Amino acid sequence: MSGEEAFFASEHDNFAGLGVSPTIQVALEASGFKRPSRIQELAAPHILRGRNVVVAAETGSGKTLSYLVPIAHLMLKQRAAMQQHAAALEAAGPVADGAERPRFTRYLALVLCPNVALCQQVAAAVNALRGPDADGKQQQLVSAAVINSSNPPPFETPDVVVATPAGLLNIIDDAGGAYGWLWSEDGMQARIRHVILDEADLLLTPAFSRATQRILTLFKTADRRRVEAKLFEELGFSGKDEFDRLPRALQVAAWTGGAPAMLAEGYRPKRSLDPDAKYGPYWRRQYIYSAATLPAATYSDVGSAIAKAHPDAVWVSTDLLHSSKPQVEHAWREVTDDDSTIHLLDTIKSDPDYQARSGKTLVFTADGASADAVSEVLAGGDVPHVVYHKSRPMGEQAAALAALREQPGCVMVCTDAAARGLDVQDIKHVVQADFAANAIDFIHRIGRTARAGRGGRVTSLFRPHNRPLVEVLQGYIADGVALEAAFSRARSFSKKLKKTGGVFVPRGMAAGGEEAGEGEAGEAAAEGQEGAAGAGRRGPGRGAGGGRGAGRGRGRAGREEAAQEEAARS
Repeated sequence: MSGEEAFFASEHDNFAGLGVSPTIQVALEASGFKRPSRIQELAAPHILRGRNVVVAAETGSGKTLSYLVPIAHLMLKQRAAMQQHAAALEAAGPVADGAERPRFTRYLALVLCPNVALCQQVAAAVNALRGPDADGKQQQLVSAAVINSSNPPPFETPDVVVATPAGLLNIIDDAGGAYGWLWSEDGMQARIRHVILDEADLLLTPAFSRATQRILTLFKTADRRRVEAKLFEELGFSGKDEFDRLPRALQVAAWTGGAPAMLAEGYRPKRSLDPDAKYGPYWRRQYIYSAATLPAATYSDVGSAIAKAHPDAVWVSTDLLHSSKPQVEHAWREVTDDDSTIHLLDTIKSDPDYQARSGKTLVFTADGASADAVSEVLAGGDVPHVVYHKSRPMGEQAAALAALREQPGCVMVCTDAAARGLDVQDIKHVVQADFAANAIDFIHRIGRTARAGRGGRVTSLFRPHNRPLVEVLQGYIADGVALEAAFSRARSFSKKLKKTGGVFVPRGMAAGGEEAGEGEAGEAAAEGQEGAAGAGRRGPGRGAGGGRGAGRGRGRAGREEAAQEEAARS
């Protein structure tokens, strides 16, 4: 199967076939998206039905639109319902003194991303959907806005709020009251209906988990309160104190399935119930997790944590998840400190696409200092380029990304800040001047090329100390199998190898070749994944973050935002 055949949907040749409105179909076609991708075909129908969905697919597969397209459809559907509601109220005429008009609540979507650059990219994708208004003039179909301390909430409430976890908390904690009730904890709990975690695996790692888990706990608490309020009415509870005295199993049943689940679990109400009574429906918030790397081999993995937090979630994935796409050509060069400069310049200058200025090149380095050193090498070799990493001023970072998007044949030297979520057309060549520290970073780096079914090349320069990881990846790529077994808990393959005495042990396997048990999972949790692993196995009141840090952070969000931005862009 060719890269293009693997990329596109197998059963639908347009977006309307997925259940989205013709208006969105036309807007997508105007933006160049005429045919849905495979992951969009798999995810959209479930999201349209309001299900919790985990979207796991290779880089460049169209994951962002897989959730944005159905969310946009739901927003337009809601807008039409609001207009009908307003028309009905107007037709009904004035209400009697003291009476209240029925209200229609406008719900919003929240997209959490690990860094501002990805936030801006997601918001741009939403705002690019345009269609005619009543007068035939082109306008945005759905609005999105990036929210953080530098970009306060706009006067007009957007349909889609996009933020980093710490950036959102900074607004809620330090300035929410100044922008209105919506931007408070109560406002977020009441009005956000769809919660999306883009790059979910990164957002649920220790660098981000404090802020992410606090936001998830905020919503989880409100979700439970809504269900409780309705079933108290249905089953005749005197109040929350009575509910809180119930066994944990009955409480969990209530939160997950309302009165029917509670009765099925064995609850016996104090009052007699009508055997023909109809229970529900219960208000549900929708959770969507999107990622290109979502390991679930052991109890402590992020994928396992999501499964425990949302046992009812629908998982959709492509065949190439955690794999190198078949249309990527790999070249491997072992170098030393003495000859790495020669190999790097030769790799770039000998590239036909670079010579013809017909394809763009990304050069990945280990950190900002290395990126600056590589920049000096390229400058000395007369290779025009731009540099992108966290230590550069924000203006320079924005200019570098703009150059990469707009200049044919652009070469950009970068750190792993550019490895996640960056969607730029015509990146033909990815060069690893410093080899990736682990298989996850490797997957995200090589995913910048060969996007949307196109071809691409990856040239990996590696030192002798990288050879163990290189040999494992080479073998998996040659065999056409997923790289997940090479994932390492601490994100450092060398540490994993040292721990196993220099012998490579596939992910999820014990040193003796057997599957890892809960003992190893517990050890992994102790190594720093506890926050993510505890997402679905904590007691009441402790929430997805296990309690520690879930209610903290007030007044600290600004500092956390800076720390998380640094973690995401280093």
